[in-house]
This record gives sequence, C-alpha cells and structure tokens, in this order.
Amino acid sequence: MAIVGARPQPQACDACTPDALRLLVQSRLAELAPSQDTLLSLAAREALLGHGKRVRPVLAMLAATHVGGRPDDALDYGCALEMVHAASLVLDDLPCMDDAALRRGQPTLHRRHGEDAAVLAAVALLNQSTRLILQSRLPAETRVATLDLLTQAVGFDGLAQGQMRDLRDDPDARDALALRQINDLKTGGLFVATVRGGGLLGGGDADDLMRLSAFGEAVGFAFQLYDDLLDACSTADALGKDVGQDRETTTFVDLWGEGRVRAAVRQSLLSAADAVGRDSPLSLYVLDLFQQADLGI
Repeated sequence: MAIVGARPQPQACDACTPDALRLLVQSRLAELAPSQDTLLSLAAREALLGHGKRVRPVLAMLAATHVGGRPDDALDYGCALEMVHAASLVLDDLPCMDDAALRRGQPTLHRRHGEDAAVLAAVALLNQSTRLILQSRLPAETRVATLDLLTQAVGFDGLAQGQMRDLRDDPDARDALALRQINDLKTGGLFVATVRGGGLLGGGDADDLMRLSAFGEAVGFAFQLYDDLLDACSTADALGKDVGQDRETTTFVDLWGEGRVRAAVRQSLLSAADAVGRDSPLSLYVLDLFQQADLGI
C-alpha cells in the first residue's frame, strides 16, 4: 500500500482499464462477502454481489493511479465503499422510504427476505465496511483518515442526513439551493469520499486531494441529476428498478425541466474534468458512463 506523503512515480498499468478494475473489484467482493449459512449472510451477499457497475470502487482505484499510486492501493477501500452503497440501496428501498419493488432487475431485498433481514443486512454491511478498513495493513494514521472520510459520508453530514431531508423537508421549501444541499449530502458526499480516499491511499498531496474533491462534488451532482432524469424519463424494464419514485416530491426536473437538467449534467461533467484534466482516466471513465446512458447528455 502507498503511504500518505510519499509521491510514487506514475506506473504503467495494463490492468487499469475500467472493465479490468471492475472485474478485480467483483472478485474481491466475492472473497469478502459473508459465507455463513444464515439468512443474514444470504441477504447481505445478495445485496453486495448483485449486478452493478461498481462505479465507486473503480473511481477510488482510478484516483489512486491518478496521483501515482497503484489500483491495489485502493481496492479494499473501494470494496468498503461498495458495502456502504449496497447498504444504502437496501435502506432506500424499504417501505418506510421509497417502498421499491425492483432493484438491479430483481425483487428488492425486503421483498425477497423480509424487512427485518433487509435492515439487519444493511447494518451488517455498514459495520463490515469500517471493519475492513480497520483490519487493513495501512499505517494507523491512514486508517483513521480513510475511516473519517467514509463515516462522514454516511452519517449526520452525509447519506443519512440527506435521506432524512429528502423524506421530510417541507415540499414548499425545495428550491434549487435546498435540493443541491440534499444532493450533496445524499450523493455527493460519498463520491467525494471515494476519490479523495483513493487519492489519499495513492499518495496524493494536498493539491491532489483538493482537485479530487472538486471532481467528486461535480460528479456527485451529475449523478443525482441523472438519477432524477431516469426517474422521469426511463422505464422499469430498461433500468431494472422502479421509476416514478419522485412523483410526490420536487426534483430538479420539476424545477428546471428536462432540457436544462441535461445541460446541467453536461456542465457538471465539464467541471469534473477541469478539476483533474480532461484526458484523465477519471474524466474519461465518468464521461463514458454517461454516454452509455443514451439520455441525450
């Protein structure tokens, strides 16, 4: 693992393509997934190993290589991020929140195994994400720094607070500023933790981490806008998850209309690319994800 403060020279990497990194993540997640013959383990495995692009782990690994490190420097951190993301989807789908029926083309976890199993699987995955970092061979100060990034992105200044506001804020108060604050908490915070943590593990300096944070903020906003568009414009068959979940609330699509939201996604992607370089593998990977979506972005 790279040590923070060291500045390793950028290394040629034949396995740094996003597809290769995704496969590496998938293999490592399979090793890390719980293997006990219990309902809790089964539910957690299904939540963690279901079909997914593994965007956050790939970004973390690309961020490590962006500052001169190796993909492996951020592999386990990326897997911890994926555990957090998987847990957040399970919780987001619950009847007390979105009451979703589909996720990744399959019935949602609480519909397959019950709400009790879904909640406890999510809690277990969140716990395992921090345990994975604690058990790493990183220097103690690096473990603390990455844990701080991860836990901040989940708690009162991150996902949990963003979801609470999304569920309970006064609909009449959901203007552009309020929505951006919710989006930064609910989506942006984990993207910032993703690339900043990857840069930290790859040996990045303060300027690297500042630029990566700006990249993460812009990418997080683009992803949330994109999610709003999907909810309004796509179908459950195409996405493998429920659509129309935002009918009872206000999103940027409601405030701005589809055309302006698409323009805002493009602008956010340009801002992200400017932060780390338009030819950076980070920028090219994210741009390719949005081009594959084929939503006129």
